[in-house]
Amino acid sequence: MTKTRSTAELEEPQAKHQSRPVDERVAAAAAPPLLGYSIQEFCTAVGISLSFFYELKQAGLAPRTMKLGSRRIISVEEAQKWCRERTEASESAKREAWQP
Repeated sequence: MTKTRSTAELEEPQAKHQSRPVDERVAAAAAPPLLGYSIQEFCTAVGISLSFFYELKQAGLAPRTMKLGSRRIISVEEAQKWCRERTEASESAKREAWQP
């Protein structure tokens, strides 16, 4: 006697497979280390808009970029340096504002 499987039983393993969470540690181990950001990725990472990035660039306050082919990349080191400099400038401005 052959047991016939219902359509729901046939679809069930697929549904279980699709809803299974991805182990992020495995995905991270397989990905190469991040060495640079596109300008859009940098803006997303630091929480600023693309237009504000270009305002900063015009004012000479944006991080340095490097050209790779037709793309502009911001190295991770440059992004970290920029964040440190902006933090220091912000703290400096606060101290100056509170000087008696």
